[in-house]
Amino acid sequence: MTDAAVAGRIEREYRLGPASLRRRYGSVCGDRVGYQGESPAGDGILVRAYRADMPLPPAVRGSGTGPVTDWLQGRAATLAWLAACGYPAPRVVTTRSGDPVGVAGAWLTWATSFVPGRGLAPGGGGGGLLGAALGRLHALGAPWESSGSLERGRGASGAGVAALAVRGPGAYRAGLASRGVRAPGLASWHPATAIPAALRRLDAVAALLPGEWWPLHEQFRRTLLAVRRAAAALPEAVVHGDAWPGNAVVTPGGEVMLIDWEDGGLGLPVVDLGQCLLECHLDAGLPVSRPEASHIEPDPGRIAAVLDGYTRWRRVADAELEILAEGIRFCAACVGAIHFERALIDGVHGPAMDARLGRLRNRITVSQAVADLAVRHLTAR
Repeated sequence: MTDAAVAGRIEREYRLGPASLRRRYGSVCGDRVGYQGESPAGDGILVRAYRADMPLPPAVRGSGTGPVTDWLQGRAATLAWLAACGYPAPRVVTTRSGDPVGVAGAWLTWATSFVPGRGLAPGGGGGGLLGAALGRLHALGAPWESSGSLERGRGASGAGVAALAVRGPGAYRAGLASRGVRAPGLASWHPATAIPAALRRLDAVAALLPGEWWPLHEQFRRTLLAVRRAAAALPEAVVHGDAWPGNAVVTPGGEVMLIDWEDGGLGLPVVDLGQCLLECHLDAGLPVSRPEASHIEPDPGRIAAVLDGYTRWRRVADAELEILAEGIRFCAACVGAIHFERALIDGVHGPAMDARLGRLRNRITVSQAVADLAVRHLTAR
């Protein structure tokens, strides 16, 4: 099927004007493609299209879904839940038949509103705006909580139906459905699914490890096991999964909105915050060839700004403070297990893999310093 044919089907599916779409990324020759266009009312729309038979990337299999359809339904349900809570995020645009996931031949589509605005500059208060957007999100709590969870500053309880998510995505969805709640999907890094998958990968490559990779391998395992032990006592909430300046937009009204929710869903706020404390050091738009585009040097000012914005909306629980360093390392451990599998079992080598491993070493190297700066700032307040 040609690009024009896919775009034509999408235009009909979402009642868009003829030839109103333009391709933003990908290709119909691959397994995913993205388009931007306008609705008949003139509102911007983003449409992500995925081949129905494509295998999910390993980084999103942690969400506990297999088929692309299930994964897309989970992403759409997450955004629908945020809309019901009044949280500012892209809104789901349904098909002409009212479905959150459309069908265009061999392609499945997920459409959201386009968020206009400018990119977020992390310096000069930008980090505080990013932290506030994340803290406001986590303060919503988990979907099984009462409407009181929308009060400013309250986090998820980790009780009741929370145990179902630890048992797995099937129990989680069934438990919420029995209470009349439409469940957001699980985040890419939900511990119930991400930890077993990462441990299996680490076990599979153990006999193949070069000697210089052992320290990373051992750190990944320690982090995964530490988060697994702590998970039952940690608050849960809907999380973004990849909060950094490149995924934040300052709207014309001055509000900061997080975009790109492919990794979002129910997860651990301490992991989401930990990832943000690392990635807030990166500036969007830098050429990838520049070291500062991917490597982090801890900046007390940026860390403090994110935390000041975050704690305007939500207090970091004592249990989260105790595990914060491992929460900061958690995504690196999950991603590292994937990269080890690709390199040692699938045979992927070369400069790109070297760069990925270099980023992992950097994240692990600076993680304790970032955690120490964060804890010091939080406990000094």
